[in-house]
Amino acid sequence: MQKTNPVVAEIFSLMSRDEARHAGFLNKGLSDFNLALDLGFLTKARKYTFFKPKFIFYATYLSEKIGYWRYITIYRHLKENPEYQCYPIFKYFENWCQDENRHGDFFSALMKAQPQFLNDWKAKLWSRFFCLSVYVTMYLNDCQRTDFYEGIGLNTKEFDMHVIIETNRTTARIFPAVLDVENPEFKRKLDRMVEINKKLIAVGETDDIGFVKNFKRIPLVAALVSEILAAYLMPPIESGSVDFAEFEPQLVY
Repeated sequence: MQKTNPVVAEIFSLMSRDEARHAGFLNKGLSDFNLALDLGFLTKARKYTFFKPKFIFYATYLSEKIGYWRYITIYRHLKENPEYQCYPIFKYFENWCQDENRHGDFFSALMKAQPQFLNDWKAKLWSRFFCLSVYVTMYLNDCQRTDFYEGIGLNTKEFDMHVIIETNRTTARIFPAVLDVENPEFKRKLDRMVEINKKLIAVGETDDIGFVKNFKRIPLVAALVSEILAAYLMPPIESGSVDFAEFEPQLVY
């Protein structure tokens, strides 16, 4: 890419620098608790799976934008409620989240430059799929770790829904279709998924033999898949590429 498109190659290099810096901050923070991640080992030992570029664009765009809304929401909350400022790294979340936002904007530009990723019925289906995958994964994971969010004065589910709604509104500027996450039924489905997931975890923690555990999981997995499919099939919101969505404030200098 350095030969065919040096500008894009340089941007990827700068994004890699940003992510390495973020990982360094986290590793430095972990050292205060006598913990550390061997990032070099993870890079070499992990298994890599090939995905088509458009799938990487969808997923990475969403990852960067949802990361922005998570970080900026925590930063603003702690700024207004300094009594919950439990560790210095949170003070730097404003600059950190802007890195995430800019990375998302770059992937937005990449997709706009490749209109075939955005302008047909398949793009609409994939857009909804990746939105749902990212939102459900975050919601289920966070609901397993409520102690952290409650420790900094946040309600986990309210925090997650705020992040999902804002991310979805931002995503509507570029994706040809998004989920109707502001429909109350969407949150009800997420909450039902959380309850099913708790039961799945409980099955895994029993002393039953593997066969019995797997047998008990079957109806729960079926119920979870049913909820996910029902959420995917909810009437979507037609959206598309615009410079500024009506519901997003424009920057004023």
